[in-house]
Amino acid sequence: MKRDRGLTLVEIIVVLAILGILLTIGLGYFNPDRIAVSQASEVLSSQVTRARLEAIRNNTSGGIIFNTEGNGSLQVWVRDRNDPNNVNSRVVLQTITLGQGDFPRVRCQSATEVTSSTTTTNCPNARTYNFTFDARGVPQDQGRLHIVLTNFAGNFQRTVCINQQGRSQVVSGTCP
Repeated sequence: MKRDRGLTLVEIIVVLAILGILLTIGLGYFNPDRIAVSQASEVLSSQVTRARLEAIRNNTSGGIIFNTEGNGSLQVWVRDRNDPNNVNSRVVLQTITLGQGDFPRVRCQSATEVTSSTTTTNCPNARTYNFTFDARGVPQDQGRLHIVLTNFAGNFQRTVCINQQGRSQVVSGTCP
């Protein structure tokens, strides 16, 4: 009578080697930095849509302000309807600061404004980019805005592309 003894030592070692190779390949996709950069870029992209919808909802102008100082920050704002004579009065609806809070692993690498002349700012340097919508949600006289987000190691990045129509998308390379 033959007795089944289960798996041999060689079979177990082969299975473990295959699992090790698969895990090594797959773990790169579950890197927390990679997930954080992707999530932050999607949030920034959705905030552009939010600014447009808030301008329409409040029947006043609104938009985003992206500041490249430090790790970078974004503000969503609408014009203050209680002070219609002051064109600079704004109500900030939300501020997102990179490198802390919900996005401690993410920083801004650069921001580029494409108009008749292209201006690129590396993010530790202070520069403010405005993207404004009127009360109908139509962008006001500006070009395209490209914001490159990266992890602190600099080995993974996503680009938030905002076109002249005020639509935003996230790409892994350069904007179309």
